[in-house]
Amino acid sequence: MSSLSRELPNWIDAYLRYTENTEPPKSYHEWCGLSVIAGALQRKTYINWGFETIYPNMYVILVGPSGRTRKGVALGIAKEILGSVSSHIHIAPESSSGRESTIMAMKRAMNSFEDPTDNKIKIHCSLTAFSEELSVFLGQGDVKYLANLTDWYDSKDSWAYETIGRGMDSLQGLCFNLAGGTAPDWLQSMLPPEAVGGGWTARVIFIVEEIKGKTVSKYDRTSEDIALQETLVRDLERISQLKGRFQLDSAADNAYTQWYEAEDAKLKKGQQAVEDHRFAAYCERRSTHIRKLMMAYSASRCDDLLITLPDFECSLTTLTTAERKMHKTFGGLGKARYGDSTEQIKDYIKMMGVTTRKVLLARFYRDIDGPTLRTIEETLEQMQHIKVKLLPNEKDKLYEWIGPK
Repeated sequence: MSSLSRELPNWIDAYLRYTENTEPPKSYHEWCGLSVIAGALQRKTYINWGFETIYPNMYVILVGPSGRTRKGVALGIAKEILGSVSSHIHIAPESSSGRESTIMAMKRAMNSFEDPTDNKIKIHCSLTAFSEELSVFLGQGDVKYLANLTDWYDSKDSWAYETIGRGMDSLQGLCFNLAGGTAPDWLQSMLPPEAVGGGWTARVIFIVEEIKGKTVSKYDRTSEDIALQETLVRDLERISQLKGRFQLDSAADNAYTQWYEAEDAKLKKGQQAVEDHRFAAYCERRSTHIRKLMMAYSASRCDDLLITLPDFECSLTTLTTAERKMHKTFGGLGKARYGDSTEQIKDYIKMMGVTTRKVLLARFYRDIDGPTLRTIEETLEQMQHIKVKLLPNEKDKLYEWIGPK
């Protein structure tokens, strides 16, 4: 437990002030800030939940069109802040991509601490990876690596693996924290269809934005910015010294219990937080994401390892807000022949409200032709997303969005 007092009343709030004069959307910065706190906490803090032990590591992926949403800027700021902490924080090197190099980076990160909860010395291999281009980090359709990442998310006490030339080896107390960025279309080349909706993607929080947060043509960092950065690093250093078990106070415990029971009832009725059916497995794991977020928000405030009602409320609000756009993550990724084009056309009609066949062909002629558009039209009409009307001259059609807003 840190013996020094905090300088900031709330680390996340200060981080958002620090990044407010940059172009990435606020949601990118908030989730990068949460990932930084998770990286600082490492495997030294946790929640005991029945027979489970939940650690604060997260998989956060920023999704947005290449060059348009400034994913790399948000990730770069986060990496710089976490990398400035001196107390045994391990960040995967830039060259770390692929299963073997990540395993070796975790092995080099091995450390130990005394847990004040039971006064035992515990070994952990805690590692945070920042990847501006997730396609480079994951490779193309590497199912074995995705399976390993799925295992690592649960921070097992011991994880065995086979080496080349040395037989079996293992990592003790692993804890892998990931913050990455990708464009929606790249997910189609990175992830095999069978990987979507289960295992790894159920453990990822996708933060989807389509445009940057603001336009900043030029900004010179002020002395106040530099001073705030230094304060953020000093407080993050103190966060990194936290050890032991988080606990919920009675108000947070009651609120979480009521939410969990209501959420479970919705799932039994087939209602889920993200409308895309490919997020069904993710929705089953929302409670785990909430628990991890509660630890991060509590650590953002103070050192007492006590989760309060505001920590639960912030966690739920932040996750629910992200989920409103999460269905756009995969776009056309799937097995349908025209899945990606259908997603493009659907999003455009939804954005415009009303458009015509002629406009769509002119705008998307590189991706679709007349017969393809007719197939997409029929699909969206049967889904009750659009209403089609033949215009008086019978040479064009009007498409009106009637689906979910």
